[in-house]
Amino acid sequence: MNPLYIVWFRQDLRLSDNPALFEASKLGQILPIYIEDPDLGAASRWWLSKSLQKLNADLDNKLQVFQGNPKDIILNLVKKYKPAGVYWNRCYEPKRIKQDSEIKILLAQLKLDCQSFKGSLLFEPWEILKSDKTPYRVFTPYY
Repeated sequence: MNPLYIVWFRQDLRLSDNPALFEASKLGQILPIYIEDPDLGAASRWWLSKSLQKLNADLDNKLQVFQGNPKDIILNLVKKYKPAGVYWNRCYEPKRIKQDSEIKILLAQLKLDCQSFKGSLLFEPWEILKSDKTPYRVFTPYY
């Protein structure tokens, strides 16, 4: 039997060129999920609903959409489905970085394969450094 992998869609509501989806699909079956951000405004919600409808259709109506705390939701899904791993593409806002770190620690304690991927950038923020190995702080020298 193929192992199950949860793929957490976030700001990357696409099938093509989606590293998390690509890597998980090489290993087993996919349980695609999306967890709604309660802080979205009305215009963003309209766009999101249309994008999720399209993504769900592309996934043969298998996308599961949740509302709530991502850590709690993922933990409940892990208990229910007993996946081999959880994959997602990284977000770079400080709040999400902290959240992702907490989720990774939790999943590591459960001995689950947990991987995040670069899905929206050509280079990670920490990959482009000045000659002294520190990050750029203004755009003009970077450019």
